[in-house]
Parts: sequence; structure tokens; C-alpha cells
Amino acid sequence: MGVDERGGGMGIKRMSYSEVYDVIALYAHEMLKYFADGWSRFPQGGNAAMIVNYLNDKAQFYYDINENVAKKLAAAGGEIIAREK
Repeated sequence: MGVDERGGGMGIKRMSYSEVYDVIALYAHEMLKYFADGWSRFPQGGNAAMIVNYLNDKAQFYYDINENVAKKLAAAGGEIIAREK
């Protein structure tokens, strides 16, 4: 996960589409069919909400097992929300 210059130099970490895709593919593959539209665009509307809810549930599940995985899942969900128009 890199630092996005749009963060105004504040060091805000943003995930790219491919980074979010990779997290979903590894830890929430059930959501890939709703995430990947074939055009490398972040999902919008109902699909975005459904995926974010699922990722947050998975993050809560993983929190005690592996905090790093939980953080990746939460960050992926946050990125989807940030890209929602």
C-alpha cells in the first residue's frame, strides 16, 4: 500500500484497485464476482455496500487470529468507501 499524493502530503495511505482486488481474492474470494467488473473500476452503490459489509465482518473475524489480515480487510473496505461517488 502506497502513499497517495492526493492526501495533501499528510501521508494518507491509499490502496490501488489491484491491491484491493488482491486482498479480496485472498481473504474474501466470495466477493470477487461483485468486485471485479472487467473494467478495473471500484464498485458503486449496492455492490459496494455489500462488499464493504462483508469485508468488515471478515475483519472482525480475523482480528484475534491475525491482526494484519484484519487491517488489510478493513483498509480494502475503507478504500471502496473512499472511491464511492
